[in-house]
Amino acid sequence: MLKRCIESITAQQIAPEKYEIIIVDDGSAVPPRWIKEIYPQQNITLIENEHGCLGAARNTGIKAANGRYIQFVDGDDTLQTNGAILQCLDRLEKENPDILRFKFKVRPHAHTPAEHTQHKVSFGNTISGAVYMTQKNLSGCVWCYFIKKEILTKHEILFSEGCYHEDEEFSTIVHHYAKTLIESNAQIYNYCIRRDSITGSSEQKTVEKRLNDHLTAIEKLCTFRANVYTQCNSLQKRALQRKITTLTVDHIVRLLHAGKSTSYISNVIEKRFVPLLIYPIAQGNYGIKFNIFRLLANCNIGLRLLRLIVPTKL
Repeated sequence: MLKRCIESITAQQIAPEKYEIIIVDDGSAVPPRWIKEIYPQQNITLIENEHGCLGAARNTGIKAANGRYIQFVDGDDTLQTNGAILQCLDRLEKENPDILRFKFKVRPHAHTPAEHTQHKVSFGNTISGAVYMTQKNLSGCVWCYFIKKEILTKHEILFSEGCYHEDEEFSTIVHHYAKTLIESNAQIYNYCIRRDSITGSSEQKTVEKRLNDHLTAIEKLCTFRANVYTQCNSLQKRALQRKITTLTVDHIVRLLHAGKSTSYISNVIEKRFVPLLIYPIAQGNYGIKFNIFRLLANCNIGLRLLRLIVPTKL
């Protein structure tokens, strides 16, 4: 998979001096030291870390990066070789935004052939990251955008380490500070779904850690909002409110999918949500489904009804 990933990058027809590939090995039993032998002409750096989860690996990559922009690519995923990335890089050169967001395709299995969709690439108007967050439910996936390294160093933004859902906190903070953002319909990334991956594992211990870490990410974002609130403009305040609110709803949905009882969910709400002042779930113009879910989740009877209609997914 790693070889496939690397070759999807080197096949982009980007001049070698225009990019670098930094591979961070997160404590694997057999580090991929074969990389330099197979790709001696490529600008590839292999860094061997002790195991520290995705956050630690990505932080290592950020610190080692020399480029003006960073793109994160997971080792089991690939980039599409449809020329779209070249158009995005051209836009980065001309406009110099803090963030350029792009689209991705989902590959349902590890061995499903990667898609290389040909289409006309277009770009939206330049807005701020806060405006983007007020208009859309921000995905935490960090591999669907280019990010200017300067914004990370200026605001000392790094991933939380030793946990899952580190991207939710990271992506939100990056968008909070981004003064310029361009969204594109460019199909660049192929996301591979694997049952043995962190997100795909149904092992109970992993499920519980994912739930707890997701809740911790919400708490960290609440702390971040409290720390920056007096410096925020109205758009940034609305953006953080929307993100935290949607994450709160998402966490209740995750508890339901995990098969947690109504009493368990009520206990999480009482012990973790109420002290953060994020429950009862606040009103928001986030769509009909949100409004219905909010009304049900804000009362015990509604939670019991949700427990009956939301399926368990383990």
